[in-house]
Amino acid sequence: MNMLLRISLLILLLTTANFGQIGNSEFKLQVSATVVDYLEMITLADIDVGTVIPSDDMLRLDPRTDQGAGLIKIVGRVNASIQISYSGQIEMVNLASSTSMTVSYSVSGNESSEQSLSELFTTNPETVTLNSNGEYYLWIGCAFSLLDLVPGQYDGDFVVEVDYN
Repeated sequence: MNMLLRISLLILLLTTANFGQIGNSEFKLQVSATVVDYLEMITLADIDVGTVIPSDDMLRLDPRTDQGAGLIKIVGRVNASIQISYSGQIEMVNLASSTSMTVSYSVSGNESSEQSLSELFTTNPETVTLNSNGEYYLWIGCAFSLLDLVPGQYDGDFVVEVDYN
């Protein structure tokens, strides 16, 4: 089979070489491309809720005021309008016990890196504008019940998507 492949390749090369010698030696190729602006997301801080103890309470981490909020910097085209969508609620699973926990997320954003001036997103997706440096900052907060919480590490996927308008 390998020999048949070699012979076929050799015939193809010889045929191509012969055709290249006959007639017009000019070859035209039209190439087109679409250049798309980039958008980069850089995680500056992960969410840190600290040590939690099971109780009847809810843990709430406000993205506008709590220091444990996650922080993402978006970089793109200067003064561009972008649309941000995110997971509003996800199921986290305890890696050891397979126990699940529902986590609700909230997001606030600002053109500058000042968390206290960030505005809470009220729609999902949300449309915002990058600043004169092509930057925008997102703070991520969360809330979950501490009732029947099982000790251990929980895993889940919080997704943020960003697109130009």
